[in-house]
Amino acid sequence: MLDVKITIEGDRVLIEGLNKFAQEMPGAVQRGIGRAGSGIYEEAFKWLSGAGGESKKKRRDYVGFTKKSGEKVTFRSYVDSGRYPVPVRSGNLRGHLNWLFPGQTKSGKYGTFSAGPFESIVYDSVPYANVIHEGRGSSAKFGPRRFLTDALERFNQGARIMTIIEEEIQKKIKEAGL
Repeated sequence: MLDVKITIEGDRVLIEGLNKFAQEMPGAVQRGIGRAGSGIYEEAFKWLSGAGGESKKKRRDYVGFTKKSGEKVTFRSYVDSGRYPVPVRSGNLRGHLNWLFPGQTKSGKYGTFSAGPFESIVYDSVPYANVIHEGRGSSAKFGPRRFLTDALERFNQGARIMTIIEEEIQKKIKEAGL
């Protein structure tokens, strides 16, 4: 039986484990984990592709006052702000969604992310990704919109991650003539 551990930490999905096979067939395990990470990324992308836009018909402007200074300001609210899949406004949240192949490191505007040799990480690097994912702060009124959790659940239906990794191991066994 394969020993795969799948966890969600904040706004990241981690796939790790497979110690026995990782020692004997590291390339096969890495390819399987990488394929799974890529699939979860594709599903998460869909959850960040809801109807939205900057249409003036879809937004409402409200006049209010700031708490600290009492200064008069205009707040912009969008009619479909709290919907799920998460509506696309600027594409920033969706544009910073990414994934790492095992052993890979990526750096960008919002930090550096590294996957271990037998890990695949799906993440969104914008600082407010976790706010939307967990429904906190300015997104509290909409509740959690767990795009990574839902992507993992949708992708892994029928133990798909395990199946992919087993396929890669079987390919390696077949290549080696075992």
